[in-house]
Amino acid sequence: TGTGWSCANCYGVMATQTCFIASTAADGGSQFQEICIPRNITNSTSATMPSLAQRSALEDLSEATDTMWILLCSVFIFWMQTGFAMLEAGTVRPKNTSNILFKNLMDVAIGAIGFWLLGYSFSFGNGRTITNNPGRDTAFIGAGNWAIRNFSECSCSYHLWFFQWAFSGAATTIVSGSVAERCRLETYFMYSLFISIFVYPVVVHWVWSPMGFLSASYTDENGNRWLKQNGMLDYAGSAVVHTVGGFAGLIGAVALGPRKSFESGEGRKSPNELLCALGVSILWMGWYGFNCGSTLGAGANGGASIALASKIAVVTTISASSATVTSILVSYIQFDHYSLAYCLNNVLAGLVAITAPCAVVEPWAAMCIGIIACGIYSGVSALLKKMGIDDPVDAFPVHGACGVWGTIAVGIFATRENIKRAYGFDNDAMRSGNQLRNQVIGILIIITWTIVTSSTLFFPLKWAGLLRVSAEQEAIGLDAAEHGIEARKKYPRSNRRIGSLPSRQSAYGTPSPGRSKDEKSKSRRTASSSEMKPARPASRKHQQLFTPSRNHRHMYTQSSSLNSITATRKKSLWGTARSPLSETNSPAAL
Repeated sequence: TGTGWSCANCYGVMATQTCFIASTAADGGSQFQEICIPRNITNSTSATMPSLAQRSALEDLSEATDTMWILLCSVFIFWMQTGFAMLEAGTVRPKNTSNILFKNLMDVAIGAIGFWLLGYSFSFGNGRTITNNPGRDTAFIGAGNWAIRNFSECSCSYHLWFFQWAFSGAATTIVSGSVAERCRLETYFMYSLFISIFVYPVVVHWVWSPMGFLSASYTDENGNRWLKQNGMLDYAGSAVVHTVGGFAGLIGAVALGPRKSFESGEGRKSPNELLCALGVSILWMGWYGFNCGSTLGAGANGGASIALASKIAVVTTISASSATVTSILVSYIQFDHYSLAYCLNNVLAGLVAITAPCAVVEPWAAMCIGIIACGIYSGVSALLKKMGIDDPVDAFPVHGACGVWGTIAVGIFATRENIKRAYGFDNDAMRSGNQLRNQVIGILIIITWTIVTSSTLFFPLKWAGLLRVSAEQEAIGLDAAEHGIEARKKYPRSNRRIGSLPSRQSAYGTPSPGRSKDEKSKSRRTASSSEMKPARPASRKHQQLFTPSRNHRHMYTQSSSLNSITATRKKSLWGTARSPLSETNSPAAL
């Protein structure tokens, strides 16, 4: 303090510098190093102290801004769960709506517990590099910090868990669409926990942890990388999130087999386009938190992080829009009309494909990535149907296939300047083709891991008879079979009409509307007696108004055969079978 330093008892005081010993280990262990600071820096006067205080305040503000940015983006990513729920509810048949919504809810709840206890530890462990690791984390899987107990010592890291859990929930929910309408609920609970604590976290450790052998930050004790130069680059999760979820869903769909209605085409009928459009709109909105939030900061690096996030938002928009515009043309050529459902899936295809390269490509490259993603989605979707693989919501073509394409696109469209800006590497990996090699090797390893681990869960459950619901349960719908919605079980939607259901207790314990036997018999007697009365003669004026013309008579004649058939099966509200052209229903009688 003051105008100089008094270091008579300090270690290593010399004429030009001040030295001291400090621990470089994150846990303050036995790794000590001598650190020397030039004397002109330590000779601080009181005149310079305000500037140092201001610098400290700015650093605190920057850290708070980064934390707020990550929390905000995490909420956007969590909001995507609503989008997934609406999209899947709009795609499945009405008799399975409650079931698919329940599965989406359980993805969030079960996944949160599993990721808190084990998933985050397997993903990042102690969060240390190999040169500063206490020996528990490996290049394959993380260890330590169980149930994030280390965060209790410093509350500055809780936002990172929240951010990574939101990503985990997205990967888990992808599978629910692939196994919709035929998977047992208890089995789905097991899968949701399994992917949250093991399948997904291990891949996260490989690619995003400093210790992972595919990571861009990984080096061994000698400073060598497992993948040369830059490692595998996946900025926001085309491989880590979407490829894992897509291929896990594919294995689940193969193990379950197609729905009973798949061959007849009933399971591929037109979806509820309102819910689907709402779901995709929410997902598109949430994707900005997905991609832009992966900068993990807004005030860091002197504003460079928020500038990068702005560019990521632009390329994300261009890729999704390019895929959508392309799908409009393909839809008209392939289906001879503009298919909304097809275009909505292509929005997601463009978003998935740009997730990995969003920080390392230019806008023109994002347009190319989105256009190619549309073709990949269309081809893979048609291939699955031809192979007899039933994916009700096309989860694998959107997330699995387009996730692979987005990962490989990094090695094709990334630029040296953008890689340096996002990762800090300045080398010729793109020109030499080494980056493309790294991307292909990394995605093949991730696909193999996902297929093997998912198969070890789904196929043993299939052989044990615990994977799929019975044929009767599938026919009546999982809402009735697993959620106790008896109305849909006894009275299908096509047979429910006003006044046709008997009195019964509803799910909430209140009587549903219906007529008593006395009311029904009274109405029948009234209807029968009224039919025996002669029709009231109509005035000349009314006869002129209601007498059909020649064209109307021709129309009635054509439809009379159909009316005669349906009249035997249809009953009026009073219980008597009458043809629409009977005496009492004729225009003259009216």
